[in-house]
Amino acid sequence: MKEKNRIELLQFSSRPRWYSIRGAVMILFGLVIAFLCITSPEVYILSTNFSWVPVVALFLILVGIFRFLDAFGTISAQGFLVNIQGGILDVVVGFLLLFGVSGQAGSLNLLIVGYLLSQGVYRNVVLTVAKIPNGLSTRVTGVISIILAILIWFNWPTSAPWFLALSLSIDIGSRGWALIVLASSIKNNVDD
Repeated sequence: MKEKNRIELLQFSSRPRWYSIRGAVMILFGLVIAFLCITSPEVYILSTNFSWVPVVALFLILVGIFRFLDAFGTISAQGFLVNIQGGILDVVVGFLLLFGVSGQAGSLNLLIVGYLLSQGVYRNVVLTVAKIPNGLSTRVTGVISIILAILIWFNWPTSAPWFLALSLSIDIGSRGWALIVLASSIKNNVDD
């Protein structure tokens, strides 16, 4: 049983330090941007009032690139597919958000709703296919994404750009937490 868990863990990566560092950076970024969205929501970036959305979009592209690197560093087809699909989604949505800020904020609502819903559902579906240790953390982040998407969809509490950026930063921070939990599981099982 212990050998089976070890193989399932290694299918994603055997680099727990990389996951821990990346997870910590994602949590820090999520917290900082969430704080900035609340304290100074009316910031002008790229000569428009889209709050912190362009900054979050750039970080989302970076997260996607790192998931591509994870995909090419895995030792199984399952780990590769999980990471490459998530990386493609992050990069594509990041570019759409970055270059979509020239239009109306309302046009980004559906994109962000679709992104958060697909991320949340994807994370929960992956748990049924891939054996991820401490899957509760991944399931919680998926539920958080789905809840944020529903809040944006119903314009509650607002549909302002600062809330869009806040929701995306919360999603990124919670994904960082799930990475740290995964890294801890990999480290604990490899050390045993």
